[in-house]
Amino acid sequence: MLINFTVSNFRSFKEEALLNLAPAKRIKEKSEHVLHSPKNKKVDVLPVSVIYGKNGSGKTTFIDALFFMKLRVTQDIYPSVTPFRLADTIQENEPTRFSILFKYHDIVYDYGFSLHKKVVQEEWLSAYFSSKPSLLFERYNENGKPMATFGQALISATPKGKNYLGFIMEGINQEELFLREAVNRNVKILAPIIEWFSDHCFIIMPESKVQALELLLHDQSETLQKINERIKEMDLDIDELDSVRKPFDIEKFCSRFEDAEAAQYHSMFEEMQENEAVPLNDEYANPHGVVLKTADGFEMVKLEAGYTRQDGKHIQFDMSLASSGMNRMLHLLPALDLIHGEDTVFVIDELERSLHTLLAQYFIKNFITETTNSQMGNQLIFSTHDTNLLDADIFRSDEIWLIEKDPGHGSHLCNLVEFKLTTGLNYEKGYLSGRFGAIPVFHGNQLRIH
Repeated sequence: MLINFTVSNFRSFKEEALLNLAPAKRIKEKSEHVLHSPKNKKVDVLPVSVIYGKNGSGKTTFIDALFFMKLRVTQDIYPSVTPFRLADTIQENEPTRFSILFKYHDIVYDYGFSLHKKVVQEEWLSAYFSSKPSLLFERYNENGKPMATFGQALISATPKGKNYLGFIMEGINQEELFLREAVNRNVKILAPIIEWFSDHCFIIMPESKVQALELLLHDQSETLQKINERIKEMDLDIDELDSVRKPFDIEKFCSRFEDAEAAQYHSMFEEMQENEAVPLNDEYANPHGVVLKTADGFEMVKLEAGYTRQDGKHIQFDMSLASSGMNRMLHLLPALDLIHGEDTVFVIDELERSLHTLLAQYFIKNFITETTNSQMGNQLIFSTHDTNLLDADIFRSDEIWLIEKDPGHGSHLCNLVEFKLTTGLNYEKGYLSGRFGAIPVFHGNQLRIH
């Protein structure tokens, strides 16, 4: 479960921005929303957080910051970070700092690092194996060389102890995270941090799709059945979602391209191993098709919308012909079935994209109900412009966040509980009237809306 995430000097965020999912102590409403984790260090968190702000305020940038941190932790690539560039040269040369506090398998981890461009300036990790924190490592630069202090918990859990950890540190370059290099070298006590980022932190952008969803639903009939039940509940105007497998003709597919591009596809197919699947975003295969290599050749696994005609005959349509809202919801629904896992956070940019407001409400309410009932530590964080969702019947006030830019173009994140709220206040009306900021103000043609 995510407790908080902090970023500073990242793109439009000059100052530190903290998203804190711990419940505000003075808020008593909707106490059933609180997720409890009492083992070792006791933690209470909220199951949902929604972020509002006008276009260009920094909502996507904040989500990108978490995505950037995940990318650095889970992959051996070193993208350069972009600092806040609208102050001065001094600010531009300051490091960008990422910090996260989360609980996974009953252990709270406090991890973070700072970067200047690609170079790691600092890196630190502590863990709560009990109610008290234990330092695992703290990395710093001394005369341009990476150095580190190792905690006793890490030394004791590592074969050959401090000498082996020092060996790893000596071989590390300035762009590499010690965490990732140590795990690659089998320092197992650090593996849960990368595992949580990789398998329990899902970031879904507006155009994101569940990778190989077609294959997932083909192999997991129970999940497909559950999605069909939800489709009927939401009145999405298809009788049934079907997963179908059909022979895939490589030569026919490649004949549609120029020689160079066709050769690239041929090479890709030839390098595939048996049972390997590759999504194809092509009008021939459509965005919902996955090519699967089998012992007998290649197959296309696709999702199709099934209907019963007026004459009783069952027919199917390619999902590329379905609405964008239907396809958007199709790739969100698996999150509701992953709730039965543990300590997983779903971060969605523009949840409402292509969705009717009632469908967005359905998704949110179902997520909150299922995650609070299961108490497995799963959470939903999302940005939106849909003010119909700003409802005290859906959210606690401490589950609502606002992003606004200052006159210097710096983004700031604040919680609704920081405002004086009256009993029975209509959140949507208060927000649209400008009471909480984070809305556009129009100028020109004598039009000015506050």
